[in-house]
This record gives sequence, C-alpha cells and structure tokens, in this order.
Amino acid sequence: MRKPARHSVSRLIAVAMLLVVSTSSCGGSYEETISGVAIPVPKAMSRGSDKPVEMNFFGVGAGQASFHGDMDAEKIVEFYKKEMPARGWQPNMSLRSGNTLVAYSKDGKTMLVAVAKQNDATQLTVTVGGAGR
Repeated sequence: MRKPARHSVSRLIAVAMLLVVSTSSCGGSYEETISGVAIPVPKAMSRGSDKPVEMNFFGVGAGQASFHGDMDAEKIVEFYKKEMPARGWQPNMSLRSGNTLVAYSKDGKTMLVAVAKQNDATQLTVTVGGAGR
C-alpha cells in the first residue's frame, strides 16, 4: 500500500481548515434591540433604511424592524430555529407558503419572524410584542 505524499496531506488539511473557517463565518450574528428585547440577526442581513416602529398601548408594547440581504431564506429560518431555543424562546408557530412566518414566545413576549424573497434580495421582518414592556 502506497503512503500519501506529504504535500497531499498538507493540502487536504488546508482545504479542511478553509471549510471550517468559511462555514463558521456563515453562522455569525449581531444583536438588535426591538421593543426592549435583544434579538439576534444574521450578519448577512442589514437593517433597512426605515426606522424601527415602536408602540405602546395600555401596557402592551410592540416593535418592528426590517432587514435585507443576500442570504437564502431557508438559511435564515434555520438560523432562528437554532438561535431562539438556545436563548430560551419557545417555538409556537410556523407557516410556509412561498414566504415564511415563524413565531417564538418567552416571558410574556412573542416574536414573529417573517422571511420573504423580494426582487433579488431576501427581506427579514422581526416583530416583538407583549405585556410589560
């Protein structure tokens, strides 16, 4: 049996390292505060030019912010499926029909994540609401 050449092993290790680095950077995120709640947002998504909407009626507050980017809609949904339970949010609804709407709840608050393809970009809208804001 022939032993692999040393440069072949080095090349294989370099390719593996590149794959690890490139896939780990895809999962990066940053936080935005919407209606007083810290929400993770995938790094590939940028906040839209519109100011976030915030409102408060009789002790029930809500807020909404929009983001856009060149990230596959399914990857955004998977991002939230992983991130939200890790932060203590419980999934309680999922609707897919061309666009996607998923909902999570925690401590009397509800977060809706809407993902839609718009022209050549992906649109992400996050709405947070609940009592005690």
